[in-house]
Amino acid sequence: MDAHSPPLVTRLARLRLRPWQWATVDCAVAVLAVAAGKVPYLRFPGWLAVAVLLLASLPAALRRLWPRTVLAVVVVSSALAIAGTAVNAPVYIPVGACYAVSLIPLRFPRREALWLLLATVLAVGAGFAVYAAGPGNASSGDTGRFAAETGVYVAAAWLAGYALQQQRSYTAKAQEQAAQEVREQLAEARRISSEERLQIARELHDVVAHTVSLIAVQAGVANYVVKTNPDEAARALASIETTSRGALREMRVLLAMLRADDSADGSVRGQQEAELVPVPGLVDLDVLVARANEAGLLVDLEIHGERTVVAAGIDLAAYRVIQEAITNVVKHAATDTCRVTVSYEQDALSVQVTDNGTAGASQISGLGHGIVGMRERVIMYGGDFHAGPLPGRGFRVSARIPLTEAGS
Repeated sequence: MDAHSPPLVTRLARLRLRPWQWATVDCAVAVLAVAAGKVPYLRFPGWLAVAVLLLASLPAALRRLWPRTVLAVVVVSSALAIAGTAVNAPVYIPVGACYAVSLIPLRFPRREALWLLLATVLAVGAGFAVYAAGPGNASSGDTGRFAAETGVYVAAAWLAGYALQQQRSYTAKAQEQAAQEVREQLAEARRISSEERLQIARELHDVVAHTVSLIAVQAGVANYVVKTNPDEAARALASIETTSRGALREMRVLLAMLRADDSADGSVRGQQEAELVPVPGLVDLDVLVARANEAGLLVDLEIHGERTVVAAGIDLAAYRVIQEAITNVVKHAATDTCRVTVSYEQDALSVQVTDNGTAGASQISGLGHGIVGMRERVIMYGGDFHAGPLPGRGFRVSARIPLTEAGS
C-alpha cells in the first residue's frame, strides 16, 4: 500500500453509496453472520434453535431503519444462543450483534451510544454466565476467556463505528470551514469591488461635474459676447479647450483603472497609462483657481502654515473637496466671488470654501452626490466634514483631515 494513502477509516468516511447499495451490504452481512455463528447445536427444540439463530443475525439487515430495535433483538437473541449452547459445542459468536452495534455511534449522541454499548456487553455477559452455570460446559476460566474475547469484539465494532463517525464529523466541519472561507472571500471581494466602484464614481462625479460646469459658464459667456467682443469670446473658447483637455487627461486615468481590471495585459497597459498622468493635488490649486477665474468666479486663495508633503490620498481628497465646493459655487451660489482657505496644522490639514451667495439652501437640496462624495472622502481618512448655509447669506464647506498614522 502507498505510504501516502489515507487510513482505512478515512477511506470509509469518504465512501458514498446509495441507499439501496447500503441495504444490499447489510443483507449480505446478515446472511454471512448466520454462517459465522457456527452453532448448529443448541439446547432448545429444533424450531426454537433455528428461530434464535436467525433472530441473532438476520435483523441486522434492517439496522439502518430501526437501529435500537434491531440492536435489542439481535443482542437478546445472541445472549440466548450463547446461554443455550450445547455441551461440547463451539460457543456462539455474536457477529450480528457486533454489526448492529457498529452503527450506534453513527446515529446517536456519544452518551446514549455508550449506554447502548454497555447494555450490549451486559446482555452478552449474562448469556455467558448462564452458559457457565450449565452442567458439563467448559471451565469457568475458559468461559471467562470466551466472554472477554466476545466483549472485545463488541467494543471493537463500536469503536470502529465511533471512529468513522468522528472522521465524518471532522470532514463535515472541514468542508463547512472551507465553504465559510469561500463565502468570506466572496464577501470581501464584493466589498472591495464596491469600494472601487464607489471611488471611481466619486472621481467621475468630481471631474465631470466640475469640468462641465466651467465649460457651460464659459460657453455662455462666449455666446453672449461673440458679436460684441470677439476677443473675449475667443478667450472663453480657449479656456474651454484647456479645461476639456485637463478633464480628458483625468478621465484617461479613470479609464486606465477600469481597464486594469479586465486582463493581465490590460492591467499592465492601464498601470502604464495611469503613471503617465499625474494625480491632482493641492499643488494644483493655482490651476484650479485660474480655471474658475476664467469662468467668471473670482477665487481668493489663502494658504496658512508651512506647506508640507501629505499622503497622496489625503492630498487628493482635500483637492477634490475644494474642487467640488467651487463647482457648487459656480452652479448654485449666484455670486462671482468665493474664498478658499487651506491650513497646514501640526497634526491635521484643514480646508474651507465660503461664498456670499444667496442660494445656500439650494446647495443642500440640489447637489445630488456632491456633498455625499465630499463627506465620504473626508471620513475615509478619519476626518470631520461640515457643509451648510451661513447666517444671513452664503454657504460654507469645511473639512479637517488628521495627518496622524491613524488618519492616514
